[in-house]
Amino acid sequence: MLRSDFAVGRTRLFSRFPVIASCDLEEVRDRVAHVFCDHRLNVVGKSQRLSTQMYFRPGRYAGYGRMSYGATVDIDPGRLDDFFLLQFPLHGEETIISEGQSVSSTANMATIVSPGVDFRMRHGQCTEKLFVRLDRRALEHELVSYSGRALKGPLKFAPGIALDTAQGQALYRFISWLMQEASDGPLLDYPLLAAQFEDTLMASLLSTLPHNQGSQPHFPLSVAPHFVRRAEEYMQHHAHEPLSASDIATHAGVSTRSLFAGFRKYRDTTPMAHLRALRLEKVRADLVSPPPGAQSVTRIAMRWGFSHLGQFSAAYRQRYGETPSLTLQRAGGREPRR
Repeated sequence: MLRSDFAVGRTRLFSRFPVIASCDLEEVRDRVAHVFCDHRLNVVGKSQRLSTQMYFRPGRYAGYGRMSYGATVDIDPGRLDDFFLLQFPLHGEETIISEGQSVSSTANMATIVSPGVDFRMRHGQCTEKLFVRLDRRALEHELVSYSGRALKGPLKFAPGIALDTAQGQALYRFISWLMQEASDGPLLDYPLLAAQFEDTLMASLLSTLPHNQGSQPHFPLSVAPHFVRRAEEYMQHHAHEPLSASDIATHAGVSTRSLFAGFRKYRDTTPMAHLRALRLEKVRADLVSPPPGAQSVTRIAMRWGFSHLGQFSAAYRQRYGETPSLTLQRAGGREPRR
């Protein structure tokens, strides 16, 4: 379960990304609104006093953070306009009331609030939570691209996420790793890797959580070599950018499923495997002629989106018949001898 053991030693999650530490109600409301949206905030009971702490790391489509109010508070934002809010209490309790349904969120029950839905929250005095702010357009685009059909109205999730189920545990394991990495790891400093993690997060939510768009629809397969070639050309010219399968499919003019089917049929591979192969070529070019400030295998590999160095080295050696460090050494790079 999600617990306060997210703290690593004396370092709290996201301590590098402070937003506010304050006891002033107006200041808290204003600073929190800059991360989320305008809202009403009231302390429950005259004897309680705010002691709010908030930390937040923004990203391209997803932002990650931790916060606590230090008092029991009622929060009424009305509705969210342009983002989904995923929340995981580390300890304590938070109650979400939305469309007549009340969800008590604890370490075993996370919540997701959808845009366009009226809701309010009561945050307990001893409650601390992790949260993810996820762009609405990006998530809906991911669903449309994958399913191949238009949305049946705005995307809405069921608000409760049980973390003691098999699917909930799988989602928890990924989210907990992602939160730890966003807080303290180096991988999200690389745009290509950060984009890959956001894509995985969106795919995980869409495939794991119940929502109002129903099961993945059946649609006719319509593939042809011309859009496979179009996708290949796009990847060739944009390999340095954070590309998702849905980005490539959109440029090619087909759904993500059709794109994958086309690559399986005509190239005996997948679009993302093709993109990795292109990036492997870019890595070799950089190893042969290292760019300024990137004269190490690790830096060059990370620059092109390869986070698992063991798998990267194996793939490189299989393709080019030598280790990446040997390539760099031949070019007069600075990779140390082992």
